[in-house]
Amino acid sequence: MSRRLVIFGAGGHAKVVVDAIVQQGDSVAGVFDGDAGRHGQEWFGYTVLGGLDAMIDFAASEGVDAVVVAIGDNRIRSMMGARIAERGLRFDSVVHPRAVVSPSARIGAGCVVMAGAVINADAVIGEHAIINTCASVDHDCWVAEGAHIGPGARLCGGVKVGRRVLFGAGAVAIPGFSVGDDAIVPAGGVVRGDVPARTRHPDKIRSSQSNEGE
Repeated sequence: MSRRLVIFGAGGHAKVVVDAIVQQGDSVAGVFDGDAGRHGQEWFGYTVLGGLDAMIDFAASEGVDAVVVAIGDNRIRSMMGARIAERGLRFDSVVHPRAVVSPSARIGAGCVVMAGAVINADAVIGEHAIINTCASVDHDCWVAEGAHIGPGARLCGGVKVGRRVLFGAGAVAIPGFSVGDDAIVPAGGVVRGDVPARTRHPDKIRSSQSNEGE
């Protein structure tokens, strides 16, 4: 059965979310955004209907199934997810039909999994995380709520990614290491050791440990 979803966010990332929603056979019942300057404006074939309060009223009157926070910024997406949850709305995940997700993987509410992404056995993806285009999350990985695994990024087996981490496009994490909350791994970076929480723009992280198999 198809779902009627509303999205909060009307930027570039939200366009890809809309495409994924439509491709999986669901519909976008309404688009909302926190920027008052966008309210009433046409965006990607939809009219931006208002902000948070308007979305709450719309969801109550129109009987929508769930909300997706379609904002690329990890902190803002997590914050808006918490605010919307406080207002009693539910979230659901969006998984593009050309993504590959293991039956044993767990996908949290509000997650978005883009085209070409692969999520392998026993991986866990937290709420409001983004697994972007052609990213791969291998077996036994754990991606916390609000994290973003960028386009073409690779998490090898058993990697742990903390809350609101930005793991950049094309970056790679070698098996078994951890990336702490709010850290940033730059595009093309190679994680060969644990990355401390709140580390900004680290160089390639290296370790004397050798577990580059798998």
